[in-house]
Amino acid sequence: MKNSYNKILLILMTLVLFNFGCKPKDCHKDGTCAADNRVYPLGEAKNYLCFNKGSYWIYKNTKTGDLDTQVCEGYLLDNIVEKGTFNHTKHITVRYEYMSRTISSSFNDYYYYDETAGYNPDAIRQLKTIVDRNSSKIGSIEAFFYPFIINDKEGNGSSMTTCLGLDSTLVVQGKTYYNVAKFELDKDDIWEDKLSCTRANSVYYWAKDVGLIKKEMKSCNYSWELIEYNIIK
Repeated sequence: MKNSYNKILLILMTLVLFNFGCKPKDCHKDGTCAADNRVYPLGEAKNYLCFNKGSYWIYKNTKTGDLDTQVCEGYLLDNIVEKGTFNHTKHITVRYEYMSRTISSSFNDYYYYDETAGYNPDAIRQLKTIVDRNSSKIGSIEAFFYPFIINDKEGNGSSMTTCLGLDSTLVVQGKTYYNVAKFELDKDDIWEDKLSCTRANSVYYWAKDVGLIKKEMKSCNYSWELIEYNIIK
Protein backbone atom coordinates (compact mmCIF):
# COMPACT_ATOMS: atom_id res chain seq x y z
CA MET A 1 0.00 0.00 0.00
CA LYS A 2 2.84 2.34 0.92
CA ASN A 3 4.62 1.66 -2.39
CA SER A 4 1.41 2.37 -4.30
CA TYR A 5 0.98 5.64 -2.43
CA ASN A 6 4.56 6.66 -3.23
CA LYS A 7 4.06 5.86 -6.90
CA ILE A 8 0.90 7.96 -7.05
CA LEU A 9 2.66 10.84 -5.29
CA LEU A 10 5.58 10.63 -7.75
CA ILE A 11 3.21 10.72 -10.72
CA LEU A 12 1.39 13.77 -9.33
CA MET A 13 4.67 15.61 -8.69
CA THR A 14 5.84 14.83 -12.22
CA LEU A 15 2.60 16.21 -13.67
CA VAL A 16 2.93 19.39 -11.63
CA LEU A 17 6.50 19.95 -12.80
CA PHE A 18 5.54 19.22 -16.40
CA ASN A 19 2.66 21.69 -16.41
CA PHE A 20 4.02 24.48 -14.26
CA GLY A 21 7.75 24.17 -14.57
CA CYS A 22 10.19 23.69 -17.41
CA LYS A 23 9.95 20.51 -19.37
CA PRO A 24 12.98 18.25 -18.71
CA LYS A 25 14.17 18.44 -22.30
CA ASP A 26 14.27 22.26 -22.04
CA CYS A 27 16.34 22.35 -18.85
CA HIS A 28 20.03 22.18 -18.09
CA LYS A 29 21.46 20.12 -15.27
CA ASP A 30 21.67 23.19 -13.06
CA GLY A 31 17.90 23.67 -13.38
CA THR A 32 18.01 26.58 -15.82
CA CYS A 33 15.95 26.36 -19.00
CA ALA A 34 17.00 26.79 -22.60
CA ALA A 35 16.05 30.14 -24.11
CA ASP A 36 12.62 30.10 -25.71
CA ASN A 37 12.25 32.96 -28.21
CA ARG A 38 8.81 33.51 -29.71
CA VAL A 39 7.96 35.98 -32.49
CA TYR A 40 4.45 37.17 -33.32
CA PRO A 41 4.19 39.50 -36.34
CA LEU A 42 0.94 41.19 -37.35
CA GLY A 43 1.16 39.37 -40.67
CA GLU A 44 -1.77 39.76 -43.05
CA ALA A 45 -3.61 41.97 -40.54
CA LYS A 46 -1.21 44.79 -41.46
CA ASN A 47 -2.88 45.14 -44.84
CA TYR A 48 -6.21 45.96 -43.17
CA LEU A 49 -4.96 48.24 -40.39
CA CYS A 50 -1.60 49.88 -40.99
CA PHE A 51 -2.01 53.24 -42.70
CA ASN A 52 0.00 56.32 -41.84
CA LYS A 53 -1.06 59.57 -40.27
CA GLY A 54 -2.99 61.74 -42.71
CA SER A 55 -4.94 58.86 -44.28
CA TYR A 56 -8.66 59.58 -44.43
CA TRP A 57 -11.98 57.87 -45.18
CA ILE A 58 -15.31 59.56 -45.99
CA TYR A 59 -18.50 57.63 -45.26
CA LYS A 60 -22.10 58.32 -46.26
CA ASN A 61 -25.11 57.39 -44.16
CA THR A 62 -27.54 55.35 -46.26
CA LYS A 63 -30.56 56.65 -44.33
CA THR A 64 -29.88 60.33 -43.67
CA GLY A 65 -27.28 61.18 -46.29
CA ASP A 66 -24.93 62.59 -43.62
CA LEU A 67 -21.21 62.43 -44.24
CA ASP A 68 -18.56 61.36 -41.76
CA THR A 69 -14.93 62.19 -42.50
CA GLN A 70 -12.54 60.06 -40.49
CA VAL A 71 -8.89 61.07 -40.39
CA CYS A 72 -5.92 59.16 -39.00
CA GLU A 73 -4.51 61.71 -36.54
CA GLY A 74 -1.85 59.47 -35.02
CA TYR A 75 -0.22 56.17 -35.94
CA LEU A 76 2.40 53.90 -34.38
CA LEU A 77 3.83 50.57 -35.49
CA ASP A 78 6.39 49.19 -33.07
CA ASN A 79 8.17 46.01 -32.03
CA ILE A 80 7.71 45.08 -28.37
CA VAL A 81 9.97 42.73 -26.38
CA GLU A 82 8.78 41.18 -23.13
CA LYS A 83 10.29 38.50 -20.89
CA GLY A 84 8.60 36.06 -18.55
CA THR A 85 8.60 36.87 -14.85
CA PHE A 86 7.76 33.52 -13.23
CA ASN A 87 10.27 30.75 -12.57
CA HIS A 88 8.72 28.60 -15.27
CA THR A 89 8.58 31.47 -17.83
CA LYS A 90 11.78 33.46 -17.22
CA HIS A 91 13.42 31.67 -20.14
CA ILE A 92 10.65 32.86 -22.52
CA THR A 93 11.14 36.02 -24.59
CA VAL A 94 8.25 37.31 -26.66
CA ARG A 95 8.69 39.72 -29.57
CA TYR A 96 5.56 41.03 -31.23
CA GLU A 97 4.44 43.82 -33.52
CA TYR A 98 2.14 46.40 -31.98
CA MET A 99 -0.08 48.88 -33.80
CA SER A 100 -1.99 51.83 -32.40
CA ARG A 101 -3.78 54.68 -34.13
CA THR A 102 -6.13 57.56 -33.42
CA ILE A 103 -8.94 58.35 -35.85
CA SER A 104 -11.14 61.44 -35.60
CA SER A 105 -14.81 61.35 -36.62
CA SER A 106 -16.36 64.59 -37.93
CA PHE A 107 -19.95 63.37 -37.56
CA ASN A 108 -19.74 61.98 -34.05
CA ASP A 109 -17.20 64.57 -32.88
CA TYR A 110 -15.07 62.05 -31.07
CA TYR A 111 -12.02 59.85 -31.56
CA TYR A 112 -11.57 56.16 -32.16
CA TYR A 113 -8.53 54.62 -30.48
CA ASP A 114 -7.46 51.36 -32.14
CA GLU A 115 -4.71 49.13 -30.81
CA THR A 116 -3.64 45.53 -31.23
CA ALA A 117 -3.56 43.34 -28.15
CA GLY A 118 -0.15 42.11 -27.01
CA TYR A 119 1.24 38.75 -25.92
CA ASN A 120 2.09 38.07 -22.28
CA PRO A 121 4.97 35.56 -21.96
CA ASP A 122 3.59 34.46 -18.57
CA ALA A 123 0.26 33.44 -20.09
CA ILE A 124 0.05 33.48 -23.87
CA ARG A 125 -3.68 33.26 -24.47
CA GLN A 126 -3.82 32.66 -28.21
CA LEU A 127 -1.97 33.26 -31.44
CA LYS A 128 -4.30 35.93 -32.77
CA THR A 129 -4.17 39.60 -33.76
CA ILE A 130 -7.04 41.36 -31.97
CA VAL A 131 -7.92 45.03 -32.42
CA ASP A 132 -9.49 46.81 -29.46
CA ARG A 133 -11.45 49.92 -30.51
CA ASN A 134 -12.33 52.51 -27.88
CA SER A 135 -14.12 55.81 -28.36
CA SER A 136 -13.23 59.03 -26.56
CA LYS A 137 -16.80 59.43 -25.28
CA ILE A 138 -18.48 56.07 -24.97
CA GLY A 139 -17.95 52.38 -25.58
CA SER A 140 -15.32 49.77 -26.36
CA ILE A 141 -15.44 46.88 -28.84
CA GLU A 142 -13.25 44.28 -30.49
CA ALA A 143 -13.86 45.26 -34.10
CA PHE A 144 -11.34 43.07 -35.92
CA PHE A 145 -9.23 39.97 -35.42
CA TYR A 146 -7.00 37.74 -37.50
CA PRO A 147 -6.86 34.98 -38.74
CA PHE A 148 -10.28 35.09 -40.39
CA ILE A 149 -11.91 31.87 -39.19
CA ILE A 150 -15.66 31.58 -39.78
CA ASN A 151 -17.65 31.60 -36.51
CA ASP A 152 -14.56 32.36 -34.45
CA LYS A 153 -15.47 34.69 -31.58
CA GLU A 154 -13.88 37.34 -29.38
CA GLY A 155 -15.53 39.28 -26.58
CA ASN A 156 -14.72 41.95 -24.02
CA GLY A 157 -17.36 41.06 -21.44
CA SER A 158 -19.87 43.57 -22.77
CA SER A 159 -20.19 42.57 -26.42
CA MET A 160 -19.34 39.57 -28.56
CA THR A 161 -17.74 39.73 -32.02
CA THR A 162 -18.08 36.88 -34.52
CA CYS A 163 -16.03 36.45 -37.69
CA LEU A 164 -18.39 35.94 -40.63
CA GLY A 165 -15.56 35.08 -43.01
CA LEU A 166 -13.86 36.62 -46.02
CA ASP A 167 -15.53 37.73 -49.27
CA SER A 168 -13.34 37.83 -52.37
CA THR A 169 -15.21 40.94 -53.57
CA LEU A 170 -17.81 43.36 -52.24
CA VAL A 171 -19.44 46.33 -53.98
CA VAL A 172 -20.01 49.41 -51.81
CA GLN A 173 -21.40 52.63 -53.29
CA GLY A 174 -20.62 51.38 -56.79
CA LYS A 175 -16.97 50.53 -56.07
CA THR A 176 -15.59 46.99 -55.87
CA TYR A 177 -13.36 46.06 -52.96
CA TYR A 178 -11.34 42.86 -52.58
CA ASN A 179 -10.64 40.43 -49.75
CA VAL A 180 -13.28 41.82 -47.40
CA ALA A 181 -13.31 40.48 -43.83
CA LYS A 182 -16.66 40.68 -42.02
CA PHE A 183 -17.28 40.82 -38.26
CA GLU A 184 -20.65 40.89 -36.53
CA LEU A 185 -21.16 42.45 -33.10
CA ASP A 186 -24.16 41.34 -31.09
CA LYS A 187 -24.19 44.74 -29.32
CA ASP A 188 -22.13 47.61 -30.70
CA ASP A 189 -20.99 49.55 -27.63
CA ILE A 190 -19.78 52.45 -29.76
CA TRP A 191 -23.15 53.93 -30.49
CA GLU A 192 -24.37 57.14 -32.12
CA ASP A 193 -26.35 59.51 -29.93
CA LYS A 194 -27.13 61.83 -32.83
CA LEU A 195 -29.16 59.11 -34.54
CA SER A 196 -30.45 57.49 -31.33
CA CYS A 197 -28.75 54.24 -32.32
CA THR A 198 -27.76 52.44 -29.12
CA ARG A 199 -25.98 49.08 -28.88
CA ALA A 200 -27.03 48.01 -32.37
CA ASN A 201 -26.43 44.60 -33.85
CA SER A 202 -23.72 45.64 -36.32
CA VAL A 203 -21.47 44.24 -39.05
CA TYR A 204 -18.05 45.75 -39.77
CA TYR A 205 -16.56 45.24 -43.25
CA TRP A 206 -12.78 45.58 -43.65
CA ALA A 207 -11.13 45.56 -47.10
CA LYS A 208 -7.51 44.71 -47.74
CA ASP A 209 -5.34 47.78 -48.43
CA VAL A 210 -8.25 50.12 -47.59
CA GLY A 211 -9.49 49.46 -44.06
CA LEU A 212 -13.08 49.85 -42.89
CA ILE A 213 -15.37 50.24 -45.92
CA LYS A 214 -18.78 49.74 -44.32
CA LYS A 215 -20.41 49.70 -40.90
CA GLU A 216 -23.88 48.20 -41.06
CA MET A 217 -26.01 49.14 -38.05
CA LYS A 218 -28.59 46.40 -38.59
CA SER A 219 -30.83 47.18 -35.60
CA CYS A 220 -31.05 50.84 -36.67
CA ASN A 221 -31.71 50.14 -40.36
CA TYR A 222 -28.82 52.12 -41.83
CA SER A 223 -25.17 51.81 -42.81
CA TRP A 224 -22.13 54.01 -43.08
CA GLU A 225 -20.59 53.30 -46.49
CA LEU A 226 -17.25 54.46 -47.87
CA ILE A 227 -17.49 56.93 -50.76
CA GLU A 228 -13.96 58.35 -50.83
CA TYR A 229 -10.60 57.65 -49.22
CA ASN A 230 -6.88 58.42 -49.39
CA ILE A 231 -4.41 55.92 -47.98
CA ILE A 232 -0.87 56.88 -47.00
CA LYS A 233 1.60 54.07 -46.43
